[in-house]
Amino acid sequence: MLWHIVKRELFEQVNSLRFALAMLLIVFLMLVNAVGHIDEYKTRQAEYGQQVSAYSARLEGNSNNLYKLVLNGPGELHKKPSPLSFCAHGSENNLPKFASGGRAGWGIGSVSGIWRLKYSGFPSIKAKDIFPVFLKIDWILIISNVLSFLALVFTFDAISGEVEHGTLRLTLSNSIARRTVLTGKFLSCLMSLGAVFMSGVLVNLLLLYLSGTLQLNAQEWSRIGGVFVVGLIYIAVFIALGFLISTLANNASTSLVILLLIWVIWVILVPSMLGTIMSGLNQPSIRRGPSPVYFSRSGLRERYIARGLEDAAPTRKRPPTPATLLWAEFLNEEAREGARLHRAYLNAQVNQIQIAREVNRISPTAIAQYAVESLAGTGFQRHLNFLKNAERYAEEFNDFLISADRADPDSLHVPFVREGMSDKPVSFESIPKFQDRVRLGDAFKGAMLDVTLLLLFFTVLFAAAHVSFQRKEI
Repeated sequence: MLWHIVKRELFEQVNSLRFALAMLLIVFLMLVNAVGHIDEYKTRQAEYGQQVSAYSARLEGNSNNLYKLVLNGPGELHKKPSPLSFCAHGSENNLPKFASGGRAGWGIGSVSGIWRLKYSGFPSIKAKDIFPVFLKIDWILIISNVLSFLALVFTFDAISGEVEHGTLRLTLSNSIARRTVLTGKFLSCLMSLGAVFMSGVLVNLLLLYLSGTLQLNAQEWSRIGGVFVVGLIYIAVFIALGFLISTLANNASTSLVILLLIWVIWVILVPSMLGTIMSGLNQPSIRRGPSPVYFSRSGLRERYIARGLEDAAPTRKRPPTPATLLWAEFLNEEAREGARLHRAYLNAQVNQIQIAREVNRISPTAIAQYAVESLAGTGFQRHLNFLKNAERYAEEFNDFLISADRADPDSLHVPFVREGMSDKPVSFESIPKFQDRVRLGDAFKGAMLDVTLLLLFFTVLFAAAHVSFQRKEI
């Protein structure tokens, strides 16, 4: 009986005018998305290629002296553009495209600061910049705005309309359970909108493939599949909402008005308003990037000057002199202190944004956006993963410097002091290179919470619709 109802409802849906208009609208938007993505992605890839070339040239130029690598390091570490940005642009224009690295610290006497990761550019992020912003036609706009609206159009009269026309009374006069009727109607709506969504996706991917832009590996295809599943769950949430209101309203026009009001609040107002409100709260106490002022406040410099640092002259005498060891101790502690302050500032910003994102999750639209961004490799969560990649590389790079120095028998093996380290050239091929990539596990892990919340939204709404329908007088 269930599948009989599904087939009947599906036949009516597919042969309706709203299904045809929905199909045309989604396919058109997916075509616009593909056309806009082609040139933009090629431009971003070309820029990234130039940045990687400059990065390699910098490394190769410093490889003629190990200590030059200690001082200058690899420079800036750039974020690789996501090939799936057509799924979710993720406010990429508001997020830094690199993690800065450069010489930092004091120059006292003949000793200068060494290279360290500084996260420059990150302070430009504000909470209001990482909430749903629908300025580009990407998959998440089509899913969260258009398909959610179509879900309400398909369901606003599913129960109330049939009550008005008396057809529901005839259906229930047979030996059929109400839950079967509701489930059959739900499945038919999900199948019809799923077919609309799938058609748009296939047209989009086909156009991108024919243009030569879409060259994906198995991992990226898996993430596209994950985006499609998230889209279906999000559509199911609004279908369940449509059935709930349709069972509560006495007529179809009232149901439509209520659903439109909820749609405007959930999809448009809540993500925008909460982003603006929360951006003014929990501001980081540190307004600028770390500087020597913060080191001075910690008493680090004064403590070492009191121990005679300014008068200490590191040498290449073997064994290392107390002056050389004192400079090594200072530079190591100064590097640790600098990393701590940079991390503290970064954490202050991240916590501000994370709190705002948590509050924003009362809207399923924001939840869907965060999930799709994680899977597509764009947005705020992707930037955090990029910074983790940069941190891992910085540690790997420093470990390489230490091991390369230990391989030189003429070196004193006193880290970060010019006189205590090797000044011989190193093989460019042996230097670790920064490779930014999105790990499949990180992508799905980042989306797990949001997918769970979407399923919770659906479960609550569909259960409420079921209870309301059971109690409704026909």
